[in-house]
Amino acid sequence: MKQVYFVSVLILSSYCASFLEEQPGMQNKIYSIKLERTQSQARKSLFDFITTGQHFRSKSELLDDISLTQTQQKESIKLYNFKNTQYTGEISFGSSENKFKVIFDTGSANIWLNSARCHDYGCKNHKQYDGQKSLTYEHLGYDLDVEFGTGELMGEINADTAYVGNVKIRKQEFAEIVRENGDVFAQSDFDGIVGLAYPTMAAYHFNPLFDNIMQQKLLDRNVFSFYFSRQEGSRTSELTLGGWNQDHFQGELHFHNVANKYYWLLEANNILVNGKDIGLCKGGCSVIADTGTSLITGPSDDLYDLIDNLDIDENCKNLKELPTLTFVLDGINYDLDAHDYIMKIDSYGNEIAYGSFASTDSFLEMGGGCECIGTFMPLDIPFPQGPAWILGDTFLSKYYSVYDRDNDRVGFARAK
Repeated sequence: MKQVYFVSVLILSSYCASFLEEQPGMQNKIYSIKLERTQSQARKSLFDFITTGQHFRSKSELLDDISLTQTQQKESIKLYNFKNTQYTGEISFGSSENKFKVIFDTGSANIWLNSARCHDYGCKNHKQYDGQKSLTYEHLGYDLDVEFGTGELMGEINADTAYVGNVKIRKQEFAEIVRENGDVFAQSDFDGIVGLAYPTMAAYHFNPLFDNIMQQKLLDRNVFSFYFSRQEGSRTSELTLGGWNQDHFQGELHFHNVANKYYWLLEANNILVNGKDIGLCKGGCSVIADTGTSLITGPSDDLYDLIDNLDIDENCKNLKELPTLTFVLDGINYDLDAHDYIMKIDSYGNEIAYGSFASTDSFLEMGGGCECIGTFMPLDIPFPQGPAWILGDTFLSKYYSVYDRDNDRVGFARAK
């Protein structure tokens, strides 16, 4: 049996100079998860991993039907916060105390955790899951063999009770990695990935986390949303389950229908540079809201045309003259200025976001030996989901995003 899907994690350039908080005043159950922002290190390996076809072999029967329950838990849990290029939070497996730091990723649909049975460095360098210590562990026996450009992951898909704070999700399937060749996770700052895309992307079409939340009727509204703070080291970034938090955005929340229930894929009318159509989105194009990707990606030819038109000076001399990039969805303009899409790479290879500084002058004065780059990367997503642009954290840190499974739509509003 062969299935191919994509996992979206962090994508970065390699240049070098180089939760639950119930919202007051709302009737629906809404849970808010504080997110951590962390810095990536495993650039090339992660890129290979997320863009590869992944093959699975099955040798057991499907799960039994899950009876439905409803949680009464309403509480808040603050999670970690680190640096600039990933947002991570905590999920628990087996017991609420067995916590893992993960990326909550709308660009993938599976959960990946390192197994205690794995003795490779990439596994042992992180928190490892031990099914023998869990009373609710279920061995499903779905073999996992993932080959990618610089390595291979081997293991199996099993199930256990998952906890997001005290929200309890029973019989949650996840990929338990028992062998890791290569360094796809070895240098990463997270223990795993939690996919929040549609189940059509999931291995063997098992339910992603949010689909199990829906099936078990744990929320009044099947909606979740993300607020990504640009303050390095802050604890203000947030994943909200069951609705959205109006304290984190301003103005109107605009919704756009999902065009393909695989990714959170939307149809754009156009992509403009300083208000001009330069042919980046001829006759309309697809865009994907992806919380697991740090940059904006686009089809190679279009992305290179965009870079040429932006004309970013590597010495940061033209920051104040750089154009506005606009994504147009259903007639709504979503603008990104240089403040949003420029970063510096210092002499140690560290990424410093322009948007984390109060002014252009303070950004320029932060030190020499740096190079200015755009937070863009070419990525050719194959048919039938592609070609498409990915709106990663560069976009999603400026615009609060809402993912509505009840109505299959995505909402954006200007983040505070």
